[in-house]
Amino acid sequence: MQRLRAYSIELVLITALLAAIGFFGYLAYGLLRPDVVNEAFSGEKALAHVARQLEFGPRVTGTEASLRMGDWLVEQLRMFGWDVVIQPFTINEQIQGRNIIAVRSPASRPGAPVILLATPYDTRLAADADPDPAQRQRPTPGANAGASGAAILLELARTLDLESAQHTVCLAFFDAESNAGLPGWDGHIGSQLFVESLPNSVPRCASPRYVVGVEQAGAVAQRFFRNDGADESLSRAIWRVAADLQLGARFPDQTRTTPTTATFAFASVGVPTADLISADYPYRATLADTLDKISAETLGAVGLVLETWLERRP
Repeated sequence: MQRLRAYSIELVLITALLAAIGFFGYLAYGLLRPDVVNEAFSGEKALAHVARQLEFGPRVTGTEASLRMGDWLVEQLRMFGWDVVIQPFTINEQIQGRNIIAVRSPASRPGAPVILLATPYDTRLAADADPDPAQRQRPTPGANAGASGAAILLELARTLDLESAQHTVCLAFFDAESNAGLPGWDGHIGSQLFVESLPNSVPRCASPRYVVGVEQAGAVAQRFFRNDGADESLSRAIWRVAADLQLGARFPDQTRTTPTTATFAFASVGVPTADLISADYPYRATLADTLDKISAETLGAVGLVLETWLERRP
C-alpha cells in the first residue's frame, strides 16, 4: 500500500513536470511565432484590409458605414499594441467626423522625435467623375482612393520595428478628406483640423519631424513619382530606399504634379512632407474604384519602402 502511494505521488509529480514543460514550451512558441516577431510587411494582408473596408460600403463621413469601419480600425490598431486617440469634430454643425490617431514610441526612447504617416479613411460623397452622368450622385466604393492608404498603415502597425525606427511613429487616419470640390464641402477637413489643434489634441504627435502621405497607393501596375511640391531631401531619401530595394521601376526618379493630400496642412506650417500617391489613377471619384483595381504587389512594395525607410532613419 505504501509503495502504491509512493508510486502515485511520483506519477503526479511527473505529470506536473510534463505539463509545466508543455506550458513553457507553448509560451516560447508564442514569443517566437513569426506573426508576432519580425514578420515582414505583407501585401496580401494589406489587400485583405482593403477588402474588409469595402465590406462596410462607402465610408462617407458621418454615415453608419464610416462609424463601423472606424470602430473596426480602432480595434485592430489596439490589438497590434498601439495607443489610439480619437479626435471627434462637427462639420456644418450637423455632420459628425472623427480622426483616428495611433501612436507608439520605442521602449528605449519614449520621448523620441516624431514621424507621422497620414492617410484619409473616408470615401467621396459623389462619383462626380464617373463616365455615366446618371451615376454621379452615388458615393464611390473607394478601393484605392480611400482604402489603400489605410490598409498600408494598418499593416505597418502590425510589422513595424519601433526599436529600429527610433522615432515615435504616429499613424493618422483622417476623416472628411475626400469631398473637395463638392457643394458645401471643403477639402481635407480632418487634417487641417488636426494641425490647427496641435499640440493640445494629441501631444505625443506634436511637432513632427517629417510627414509622409499615403493615398491612392495600391492600384495594379501603379507607379509613384516624387511630388514636385514635396520636401526635396525627404522625397529623395524615400525614393533612394526604393532604388536600393530594386523597386526603381515602380518608383522612378522623376517628379510629377500630384493631387493635393492631407500633407498640405502640415507643409503650410513648415513641416517637411512627401507623398506616395498616384499621379494619374483613372478611377478616382468613379464607381469603378473597386477591389479588382487593387494589387497585393503594389501594396507590398509601398509598405516595404515605408517600413525600410522608417527603420533606417538616423
